[in-house]
Amino acid sequence: DSILNDTDLTSPFRGSQSTPTMTNNTSNVPYSKCASKCISLKIGPVSHRACPNMRCSKCDCAVVAFDGYIWNSGVDYLFLRNNYPDFERVKSLLEKKRDARAFSCQCSHVSVDSVRTLPSDLKWFCARY
Repeated sequence: DSILNDTDLTSPFRGSQSTPTMTNNTSNVPYSKCASKCISLKIGPVSHRACPNMRCSKCDCAVVAFDGYIWNSGVDYLFLRNNYPDFERVKSLLEKKRDARAFSCQCSHVSVDSVRTLPSDLKWFCARY
């Protein structure tokens, strides 16, 4: 009965991020109770407020953002599969850049230093917050 009555639908990544350079939703609000959803999903640098609860429909993982960093050219799918979302493990392929932001899920990545719409090859969406 306790399993059937369990209403904790929070993401396993929520609240587990310990590094201050990574941002993600830490509100611990169950998805079923989330009311707000981004109308137009845009990504941007540190000075721009990004969606706090993006998810990827390809790998079904939360999108994380590393503030003040960009991805270098050595990042590939296998690297992300093995090291996402641990900052200590991915920092070897991150380069510091003031006001930039490096986003990634477990299968894709992008770096931004200005506000722009989500590239069409990324299958990220707002999972409400």
